[in-house]
Amino acid sequence: MMVQFPPFYPDELVYSLLARYYARSGYLRYTFAAEELFERKTARPDAEFVNRYTDAAIRIMTQDDGMGHIVTHHTMFPHYGRFLPVDRRQKAFDSLVGMQGDHRQLLPMTKSKKGEKRCLRYCPECVKADREKWGETYWHRVHQIPEIRLCPIHKCYLVDSYVFLSGKASPDLVTAELAVDVRSETVYCENTIEKGVSEYVAQVFEADLDMASTVGAGEFLHSQMAGTPYRSVRGEQRNIALFQKDFMQYYRNLEGNEFTEIWQMQKILNGYRYNSYEICLMAMFLQVPVPDLVQLALPEKTQEQVFDETVLLLHRQGMKYPEIAKRLNAPYDTVKAIGEKKYKKETKKMGEKRKGGRKGYDWAQIDQDTLPEVKAAIRQLLGDGETRPRKVTVHAVEKLLGLPCRRISLYLPLCRAEIGKHQEAQEEYWAREIAWAVKKLQREGQQVNWKRIRNLTNLRRKDFKAALVYISRYSEQNNIKYKKEFLYEGLEHPPSPLVFLENLLVPK
Repeated sequence: MMVQFPPFYPDELVYSLLARYYARSGYLRYTFAAEELFERKTARPDAEFVNRYTDAAIRIMTQDDGMGHIVTHHTMFPHYGRFLPVDRRQKAFDSLVGMQGDHRQLLPMTKSKKGEKRCLRYCPECVKADREKWGETYWHRVHQIPEIRLCPIHKCYLVDSYVFLSGKASPDLVTAELAVDVRSETVYCENTIEKGVSEYVAQVFEADLDMASTVGAGEFLHSQMAGTPYRSVRGEQRNIALFQKDFMQYYRNLEGNEFTEIWQMQKILNGYRYNSYEICLMAMFLQVPVPDLVQLALPEKTQEQVFDETVLLLHRQGMKYPEIAKRLNAPYDTVKAIGEKKYKKETKKMGEKRKGGRKGYDWAQIDQDTLPEVKAAIRQLLGDGETRPRKVTVHAVEKLLGLPCRRISLYLPLCRAEIGKHQEAQEEYWAREIAWAVKKLQREGQQVNWKRIRNLTNLRRKDFKAALVYISRYSEQNNIKYKKEFLYEGLEHPPSPLVFLENLLVPK
């Protein structure tokens, strides 16, 4: 039986929590604790993420918050997964919540340099503060962001411990209290830009994570270049060479910066690179506030639309095209073509050939034409009460409609926004599945019990528990009575899902 299991400290790694439990459990050997905590006692504890835990360990770890909360607040997922495309981000999140073990293939993990071994790190000043407040120190997540070398609070250099994040060392759980070197000295950083970067990156890391966001970091950063020398006056072209030149000048004193090449920046802007640290560097250079970067909201109108509307407005007010061109610092031919509504008209007709025989596409029209089909696909995915519901994602809609991969993400903003309205947490989707399964069993005259729901949904007990907070919402929508007294917080002996399932969802 697991006794004296500690609660999480703020920003504490799951590894750190388990290490503190092991230290105070009284076990003489690590393997005894491993048998109690891990499905495989030979598994190497994942210091940055999660392992596959026993039901007993999951039950006591999630007694205050669900597994989804643990993943977002006590693992490194926010650093690696924040700017991923929504489908891939959700898959990585689901993998961690379900402890499936394939998250490292989905997350853009930072590769160690040849011969370099990453270790858990600590801040000497945070150690002092932790001991004063909590009576012990622990492994902080923010200290493990691989690209920053400073504590974002105290602006001193982090210290490597002897606890390696990978390697062939024997599995173990080592507390920060044990690993801290008493001879560690506090060395403060004098580099202004490095201090600013560490603080900016940490604030992004600690911000709430919007799992439903469909806006890519690249298109957001592109929008933030509006009105700068890095986009043309109408916004169609980027001057990436000038951007890279000024970027390098701005970060000239940032030691160890390897984000320097134009092709790296282009990949981020085009949506093919998702490194959180690099995205933060670009955003900080463009003076994007942290709240804006984590929300990733695009302006209501593009720079092209604003420019065209300005030209048309000035012309209606009686201004001639040469005057407008001079005022807007734009080519006369461009201004005149926009005013006469002839600008690039020939390339916007779907099916008409460009140079080299390539066909142009009117993506705005395609977006509008596809929107009804997308809405229909969403309704099909949500289910009609009889068919099993499916999760609404861009990938699922594209697959259902037979569209090329990433077409909606890259070219159809109206369709993408419509899908975004139906984004939901994994736990909420599980609740919809449970409500559907109960309704199906009732409709077929079968007894509602845990085994039948599990067979229909393939949910495990911990998934059911994580979905409880949403079940009331969907049970009411499905005409199912919901007994809330079973979910009241503070119950001395809360019933197991296996025991109270029939009492939780019963026909009206």
